[in-house]
Amino acid sequence: MEHDISFLVGLKNNLEYSKFFYENVRKLYPFVEVVFVSYGSTDGTNEWLDSLQDPFLKYYHHNESKTLSDTYNKATEISTKKFVCFLHNDMVVGEKFLNNLSENLSENDINFYKVIEPPIFTGDFRDWKLTKDFGDDIHTFDFQKFFDFENEYISGINSSNTPTEHTSFFLCVKRSVLLEIGGLDNLFNPMFCEDDDLIIRLKLLGLKTVQLHTALIYHFVSKTSRFSDEYKSKTEAIEHKSQRNFIRKWGSKNNATIPIKYDVGIVLRKGNIDQLYQLEPLAKTVYVDFLYDDYIKNEQTQTKFDLKERIKPLTKIQNHDVMIFVDGKAFNGKTLNSILNLSLLIKENKKSYLNPNIFIKSFLKIVKPYRPLIFFNQPERIEKSLIFKNMEI
Repeated sequence: MEHDISFLVGLKNNLEYSKFFYENVRKLYPFVEVVFVSYGSTDGTNEWLDSLQDPFLKYYHHNESKTLSDTYNKATEISTKKFVCFLHNDMVVGEKFLNNLSENLSENDINFYKVIEPPIFTGDFRDWKLTKDFGDDIHTFDFQKFFDFENEYISGINSSNTPTEHTSFFLCVKRSVLLEIGGLDNLFNPMFCEDDDLIIRLKLLGLKTVQLHTALIYHFVSKTSRFSDEYKSKTEAIEHKSQRNFIRKWGSKNNATIPIKYDVGIVLRKGNIDQLYQLEPLAKTVYVDFLYDDYIKNEQTQTKFDLKERIKPLTKIQNHDVMIFVDGKAFNGKTLNSILNLSLLIKENKKSYLNPNIFIKSFLKIVKPYRPLIFFNQPERIEKSLIFKNMEI
């Protein structure tokens, strides 16, 4: 049966798992297009790719290390099928995975296949995930039990696909749509949050999220990323960095909803570096009355955003659609929470616009000085401006 789907797999060392994945895909699906991309592998992965004699394999490798986004963007570029399916090399595909994926996907939407994982992350109940233990690595994996479970599970399914609000990296979507919007954003370096960012952008483009219930894969969980020898001691710091960059881009924390973003300026008076650290990701520009060179020096390495444009002295205040004035002397968790809930405040506010200049002199005399003064007048939403990105490969 002809399938118009490419399997995209990013590689970074972990050759044993890459070989295991490839061999098992080829046993089940000799003719499916598999696309491997390896950036920065040093364990023989690139040499192994060069040795493969497979007319249905597309691959690319380079000695330079790049982000997960760069890896899958390159795979998208060199793939040739109508649809691309994001996979990892620490996975085992089900016997019926490809047929059910191909037959049941929603052509113009974002399709999530079903992922079965051992009980590593418990209490995580989402439509795309099942917890079932068929082995926690390639040496303990029980193929027959997995395939038996696949048949049993599929036989009990009433609907092959349903709408879902849950999201995942493990998706299948039109290749042309990914190319149109510029693929994954390599702002997230080396990984984490790029999938949530992508799905937001696809939703803003008009795509809906669909859960496929009969396309099953087993996932050993993060053998080439979170739990690999290269990243296991760095995971927490990488996640923190990516989450801060997500907030810089979208103006709010990462969650399942489409964010609402405005042009925000924050004026921080009598503040400090710690407060700047908390506020800077939340605004287009933060204006301060203290020295901040050290902050830029330390933080610029953590982001592609130009922090010299995001932090300026009070003498260079410009008007923004939303102006927020913060008293550093009274700053606390409530102050920050008010700003984090900015979109809700704007949605619910019924009062007339007030000129912030009226309040400057009496700023410290308000009854609850921890509250930021927030001024806006029908601010323009700008999140749709973030849909498209030049693909950097």
